[in-house]
Amino acid sequence: MHYNPFQKALPIWPAGRSLEMNVTARFTAVIAGGKDTLLRMTGSSVYRLFVNGKIAAYGPARGPKYMHRVDELNLNPYLCDGDNVLVFEVAGYNVNNFYTMDQPSFFQAEILCDNEIVAWTSPVDGMPCDVVTERVQKVQKFSFQRPFVEVWRMGAAYAASLGKMTAGRTPLEQVEDKVYLPRRVPFPSLTKLPALQLVGCGSVTYDEEKAGKWHDRSLDGISPILKGYPKDELEVSLSSDFGALQFHCDEQAAVDVPDVIAIDENRFATVKLYCNQTGFIGMHVKAKTRASVIVTFDELFDGDVNTWRMGCVNIVRYDLEADDYDLLTMEPFTMQYIKVIAVTGDIEVSDIHLTEYAAPEKGFVEYRSENEKFLKIWEAAVQTYRQNAVDLFTDCPCRERAGWLCDSFWTARVEYALTGKCVVEKNFLENFLLPESFECLPDGMFPMCYPSDHYDKMFIPNWAMWLVMELREYLDRSGDREMIDAFREKLYRLVDYFKQFINEDGLLENLDSWIFVEWSRANHLVAGVNFPSNMLYAACLEAIGEMYDDPALKVQAESMRETIRRLSFNGQFFVDQMLRDESGKLYLQGEVTEVCQYYAFYCGTATKELYPELWNTLLYDFGPWRKEDNKYPEVHFANAFIGNYLRLDMMAKNDNMKEVLDNIEGYFYNMALTTCTLWENDSTVASLDHGFASHVIVWLLRDMIENNR
Repeated sequence: MHYNPFQKALPIWPAGRSLEMNVTARFTAVIAGGKDTLLRMTGSSVYRLFVNGKIAAYGPARGPKYMHRVDELNLNPYLCDGDNVLVFEVAGYNVNNFYTMDQPSFFQAEILCDNEIVAWTSPVDGMPCDVVTERVQKVQKFSFQRPFVEVWRMGAAYAASLGKMTAGRTPLEQVEDKVYLPRRVPFPSLTKLPALQLVGCGSVTYDEEKAGKWHDRSLDGISPILKGYPKDELEVSLSSDFGALQFHCDEQAAVDVPDVIAIDENRFATVKLYCNQTGFIGMHVKAKTRASVIVTFDELFDGDVNTWRMGCVNIVRYDLEADDYDLLTMEPFTMQYIKVIAVTGDIEVSDIHLTEYAAPEKGFVEYRSENEKFLKIWEAAVQTYRQNAVDLFTDCPCRERAGWLCDSFWTARVEYALTGKCVVEKNFLENFLLPESFECLPDGMFPMCYPSDHYDKMFIPNWAMWLVMELREYLDRSGDREMIDAFREKLYRLVDYFKQFINEDGLLENLDSWIFVEWSRANHLVAGVNFPSNMLYAACLEAIGEMYDDPALKVQAESMRETIRRLSFNGQFFVDQMLRDESGKLYLQGEVTEVCQYYAFYCGTATKELYPELWNTLLYDFGPWRKEDNKYPEVHFANAFIGNYLRLDMMAKNDNMKEVLDNIEGYFYNMALTTCTLWENDSTVASLDHGFASHVIVWLLRDMIENNR
């Protein structure tokens, strides 16, 4: 908390605008090459750095609210002899979302050449600044979970500005003092990934009746609880305008991407990357006349790009004067397919690519196998991990980019398996540790994802339990006793929070807010006494008891397990839920889910010694092929998150590795073939690139190590 590496730089922003939504500012500096050069920088919300017109960094690494991680970058690899132009573009969003904090915008940076500060931020004598008016300010949000879409209005001056010194016309002000934290995590890979195939072309017509048909809470629900620009204030209604476009695909086989793609007015072209990847969309566009260009994207292609598949505004718009442009999005997105549309004007497009934004692979463990399917699954798992472990563990790198608990429990294991370290995990956990409290949440509760602002007061009580489970494993992985001891007060406050829900049987009943078991029927059986939640809480209490040598919590955990066995097991399966009748008496609701069985075994309520028949039923009659031969139609199916992962891990813990490998092929091979990433669900209905899914790496490595002994 006393860390401050800045020697001269001050936190600044365009005067009077630090609380405005969606303001983008550009700061510049010129430095000489040939010296040992270090850059320190931080800010809110996000920045990108260009050195001599080429992107060199993106950040900062995220910290808790009002605490800012400082990136320190060796600039030597990016500099040439003579003068070098550094351009920082900083976007201050000032909206609540799941990706960045709703906090005042600022930027702070200083450059040291041979240990002498040669450029710095200051309202008086520091780097010059201009507001980037080319990025349209009053636009809709990209999604409920992320800030604003990108709409750009550019002329030749902006096209060249990323490699030139700014005029510096904007008055600056010093903002309030900041609290700083170290970055720790490696800088991301910014490798250029070219589009490989042209997979479709076609024409565009207009149907005004279909304009404005797309609706989402991120568009319609703007309020003090969900900040943004209301519909009647938007300068551009991107989703409405796009909705009027009707696409007519030519019949065309996929071919290699030509050097130049001519796209006439009311035409489009769609290209494919190597696989589903995350980064900044880039291309060179020659606008022969004034042109309006729309870029849309998705992870799948079924004859065309389905812009709305994930419920996001997967659209970027550029309104261009006649000129040449090297375009690169400000925000990272995830896609396998990119569709470029000339809404007005004729354009020529070349060098379509993605500048990758992912964790570097340096130091990863090598996987060896003679099984081609497992090699393909491994590649997909590594891609998935890298795209979801840049500065902290995220659920998905596009729709949300959010640091979700429970997801992190699984992804943290992957970091350690691949690198033998817990660097990203330390940052992730520290973000939950350092705030004294969390705005809008009850005392003792943790946010379900963070850094984020939940003005709707929503939280997932189960996810706080998964934080405890992760901390218990983190202690074993890292030996970081200091972190565990620092969490002690917060974890006991969490236990105190749950005490108000303990009923006469010693079980949790009628938990508040969003009770999440998994994406299946199980999420509809959470009222009253939800047994998966109680199974997890018993394991949570045991974990706290182990971390802090508290035998009373261990006794409470075992008592809960005994009660659950008595009340939930119907002789064949564990039932999900108990409710109260009109007289107030608890009764077993009767519905059974597959995932409830996995919670029972995973959390220690059941063991294969106590329930051998159920264990064998789960082992041999359930799994990826169950939908083809369903012997138990009364048991609701599990989904990928988190039922299938609980299943695989409980089998691995019990040394059923042959079954684990069979299940891995059944669950993941089709995903790997389709996108070369692993999915949120066992279908394509949502994100096809979810961090927790990379956990397959842990099981494949275990099998490789055991086979090599």
